[in-house]
Amino acid sequence: MIYRTIKSITKAILVITLCFTTPTILGAETVIFEEDFEDVNLQDSIAEVVKGTNVWSNTPPEGWEIANENPEDLGMPEWRTWAIVDLSWWAETAGDQERTQFTSSEKGGKGIGKGAVTDPDEWDDWEVNGDPDGLASWNGHINTPSINIVGAAENSLILTFDSSWRPDVPQRGEITVSFDGGKEEQILLFESSGAQTLVTIPTLNKNKEVVNDLEQVNETLEIPIDNPADATEIVISFGLLDAKNDWWWAIDNIKLISTEFVATNVEPREKLAVKWAEIKALQ
Repeated sequence: MIYRTIKSITKAILVITLCFTTPTILGAETVIFEEDFEDVNLQDSIAEVVKGTNVWSNTPPEGWEIANENPEDLGMPEWRTWAIVDLSWWAETAGDQERTQFTSSEKGGKGIGKGAVTDPDEWDDWEVNGDPDGLASWNGHINTPSINIVGAAENSLILTFDSSWRPDVPQRGEITVSFDGGKEEQILLFESSGAQTLVTIPTLNKNKEVVNDLEQVNETLEIPIDNPADATEIVISFGLLDAKNDWWWAIDNIKLISTEFVATNVEPREKLAVKWAEIKALQ
């Protein structure tokens, strides 16, 4: 799958993944926006069995927004919304269950330190006020600030971030973008299908690709964004939808990049030469 890359892949490979056959480089690759959540002030845990000091917060970085779309006061307090957490504490309090593939440096994890997490599995483990997933589904989004993209060439944006996703029916994950306050456009969709994920990236005109359980618990994603030539601002939203007592989605090390490439010979995006398995072999 074309969106799976790692930071050590050369710029030449990046050019291939974007289908630019003979690019003209106007300037160096530019990071427009980045967030690793390390500056977020964390609080002590509330109700989790594994207590922690300075491990959790429902207040995102400045300018970000966490939207809680679940019934108020339902489920484990730490996980009623997206949360910014100490990722090692998160893995410990959840009993690991493969979370340390993302949070442990010894295992090559990409999510070290603090990150943003939604965990309906842990949310459903608090039954003080009844059976959470028997009363409602878990839905929520975390949104970036409005990001200035003036100067980015048309269709030159790439969203890259480290991700830990584990599927379980019926949970879905999505990323949407909105330009200049306009309509939201979906750029990524994860649909759980048993122990597999159906992955769709509309900007690549790809049919759903089936990815097996545990193949997405520690990866870096790169997703092309078709930004209009006259757009001045973008908001990016990460959402988990329709979850019950399912698994999780954790994200970290977010960057929005402008390649500043102008392609003189662009092949149709559905005719990608580099497949997911080939990219995965580079890891």
